[in-house]
Amino acid sequence: MNIFNGRDKATILDAQVLEHLAGGPAEGELAIILIGDNEASEKYISIKKKYCDSRGIKCGIHRIDARLKDEDIFKKVIDVLSSPATAGAIIQLPLPRPSLDPCLRLIPAEKDIDAISPFSMEAFYAGRPHKVLPVIRALELFISETGKNPALTPLKAVVIGDGYLVGKPAAHYLKSKNYQVTVLNDYQTGQKIDADLLLLSAGIPDLVRGEDISAGCDVVDFGSSIKDGKTTGDLDQSSSLEHLGFVSMSPGGVGPLVVRYLIMNFLGI
Repeated sequence: MNIFNGRDKATILDAQVLEHLAGGPAEGELAIILIGDNEASEKYISIKKKYCDSRGIKCGIHRIDARLKDEDIFKKVIDVLSSPATAGAIIQLPLPRPSLDPCLRLIPAEKDIDAISPFSMEAFYAGRPHKVLPVIRALELFISETGKNPALTPLKAVVIGDGYLVGKPAAHYLKSKNYQVTVLNDYQTGQKIDADLLLLSAGIPDLVRGEDISAGCDVVDFGSSIKDGKTTGDLDQSSSLEHLGFVSMSPGGVGPLVVRYLIMNFLGI
């Protein structure tokens, strides 16, 4: 097993960010919109805010009470997004209820640094993205580290979880790179997995055990949830992992890269 250390790779991206900022400070504010209270979301936005603050990037957190009527929430979101001070914006997911999903449609393409609005997603699936999703940029880097090329040798990929943010776009990306992709939405612990690449994005702590994964398989864990007050991935790190190929754990694997690529999208890097 080879551990993919995202924090080490992140230092390379940090250097690119600093080099960019050496030419002048970022213009405008990165606005992070949080609707309601969510323990995991609070943690994620604090990481983004801390990163921006440490590099002199203006970042504002705009909290909106989820108890408000939907139309009042939409108005507050529009106020933030339409502000001349807002150069880029994130609407932190998950949203507290499905009726608020139209919020994502309110993000202008030029300010959608997470590339998650329906318009940005449509452009991504059509092969003409305005910005590449940070999770896809992180996945690209992970795959490049494995040294495996599906264009030369047929490779099987299994994606567990086809969520809007990670699983679905990741499966699309892998198919575009010639992987034979299987998406599992109802994976149960103990099911055997035969793949060259396993991508986890179910958000269920310790869902997959290493002993159930085929030998040599590369594993990238995008899963993230809070268990006993700690961030936990989908891969059971206490299980047998030595027979695997490259493994990106959560936390500490691709997570730091996603944060960097998000900021790099904001800066236009």
